Amino acid sequence: MSKDWLMHPWLEKFLPDHLRPVDDHIFSEAHGIVLIQETEAALNRLIEYGKQVKSAQTFKKNGKTFQFRLKINQKRMKLLSYETHKSEAALKKRIVIEYIRKAYAPKSKQKRYKEATVQYIKNGQTYVRGIQKSKYFNGIMEKLELLDDALLGGLIENKSTETVTSSTAQEPKEDKEFIHSSEEPFHFIQQLENKIKSDWKLDNLLENRLKQLLEETHLTGYMFDSLDIEERYTIKRMLQTDIPSLIDTYLSLSEENKKKQIEQIYEALVKMEINIRSLREKAEYAKVNKMEQLLELNQRRYRVKKNNNDPE
Repeated sequence: MSKDWLMHPWLEKFLPDHLRPVDDHIFSEAHGIVLIQETEAALNRLIEYGKQVKSAQTFKKNGKTFQFRLKINQKRMKLLSYETHKSEAALKKRIVIEYIRKAYAPKSKQKRYKEATVQYIKNGQTYVRGIQKSKYFNGIMEKLELLDDALLGGLIENKSTETVTSSTAQEPKEDKEFIHSSEEPFHFIQQLENKIKSDWKLDNLLENRLKQLLEETHLTGYMFDSLDIEERYTIKRMLQTDIPSLIDTYLSLSEENKKKQIEQIYEALVKMEINIRSLREKAEYAKVNKMEQLLELNQRRYRVKKNNNDPE
């Protein structure tokens, strides 16, 4: 039987705070709409790069008036989106959504949302209200479903079939990239892969060499969090600046000069690949070394005492 009867106005005062629906006016004003737009823009970006996302990862998007966090693991996604103290909103809102992924709750869409609330302070009192039934959150709920599909490698419906609410009609003014170390290299790698397909017309020898370099960098990207700051910077600089500058300059040469420089370009790409591979191997060695240390520590802590009655 449907639980919609719980939403009847005469029962609302008996419901716990998190089940009481949020009043429309909380999100119908300008700052509330911007918060929803920013949250949807962040989810859109993750949907776009969903297949590159690791199974356990945290994404962040930071702005002066807005903060976004999305923690993903195999079972759930937990979204936190809120207005900072620099926001001019009279009511500073904090959105919390905990979504159980389809692999664990395949049938019931309603049961996928373990939590869907907004918190705000009004007249010195803290309020918690439910947002799952709010029309302003239809877009966010739908994008979480699409992101789940993208992470599972499923087909994402064409944007023209998406339900667009009045609150999402405009694109957000600022669409900053996520600030998270693990995601950054994959985004830059994809940009270069797109250039290889559409913009750069390279000799097969150079194109294959460049693709191999990007494959090596992609593998290293999964260990990005294990690298130090300087090593991360080296990879990002290579992807953002060094490779594009090298290839663009080479392609601007005359055919005669291209033939003269092709060997040096090839050698430069090889050196980049060797450097990236060394970073990956270093990170892998550090992980193995840590594992050995943990096993040794475990052995010292949990020694099995020999029983005197045991046979020799």
